Amino acid sequence: MKPAACVRSVVVLLPLLSPACGGGAAQPAGHLPDGASPAATSSAGASSDGGAEDSGAGQTSGGGMGTAACVLPAPPSDPCSALPTGKVTPCSQDGGQPSQTGYLEIDSPDAAPVYVCATSWSPDPSIGYIFGQPATFLSDPQGCCGGTVVPSAAPTVPDSSLGSLGAPHIPSHIKPQELTDPGSGPLRQNPFAVAVTDTTSGAAAVQAMSTWTSWAGDGKPHPAPDGTGAYYFQPGFPIDYVVLETSAGFPVLVIGPEVTLTADGKTPLGHPALGVCPAGGGAVLAMIGGEVHGTLINNHSGRYDYGPWVTPQALASAAALFNCMGIPITSTAFTAPKS
Repeated sequence: MKPAACVRSVVVLLPLLSPACGGGAAQPAGHLPDGASPAATSSAGASSDGGAEDSGAGQTSGGGMGTAACVLPAPPSDPCSALPTGKVTPCSQDGGQPSQTGYLEIDSPDAAPVYVCATSWSPDPSIGYIFGQPATFLSDPQGCCGGTVVPSAAPTVPDSSLGSLGAPHIPSHIKPQELTDPGSGPLRQNPFAVAVTDTTSGAAAVQAMSTWTSWAGDGKPHPAPDGTGAYYFQPGFPIDYVVLETSAGFPVLVIGPEVTLTADGKTPLGHPALGVCPAGGGAVLAMIGGEVHGTLINNHSGRYDYGPWVTPQALASAAALFNCMGIPITSTAFTAPKS
């Protein structure tokens, strides 16, 4: 399959991707040379998170992903300063336990914060805070805690040159271990996430995924790349990805391994932890999320796979983004999202 179009983007990768074009292999038309950034040429063409279940029949595509050109201006020099971050605040605390209600604060560059209400809380590591109305945004967080409800417009971004990647939406729930403190604080960052902005960093991500895969099921705690912490790679752990997008329309692909904080595998860091800020903030607004299986990607995410914006076209555009960055994707598997 020909590499699809490319939008300037940042990609964060997780394990289980097959190796990209070898050093001496001929590069297909449209492939960016090592170290190259996407250049304008033409307009674009056409079970992770702790065991979330598929909903609806699957649909696999092995071709027709579109042959789009990599049309992107320079990516932001610091993706962390160009993308939204998120943090959770409970309405109250009782004996160190967060209240059933609270709110997710979304902080975007050059924009006032907006909020989404958390409607229930569970300390269960598979649940955490649930957002019962994830598409309802407020301008005042007290509307989530008994105050006056002041609606706000939903965040928007322009379509990328790759085609529609969906619409920015929050995770349907955030697990306790995906926050810096259970029930409150910024979304935690997966320390293994890799940001890809050109074919050189794409190749580095592929190498990282190979290393992660070699650790699957070894039962050993592995430190983060900076030498801190201890993380476990369960047998067959998912490789997750999300596509983020700046207000200027730069798609950012973030990929990372779904590591766990304990050897029993019960405290995974899923899609919401795939941010680009080392200090935290996570993937508070994602266009689409899913898994990487070799040269196939899907839209299987227990957090972002809901709503009318998750479409086969959005998945095809995500595949184009991978290919633009030199990470070969030859097929997609689409599953109807949760309503």
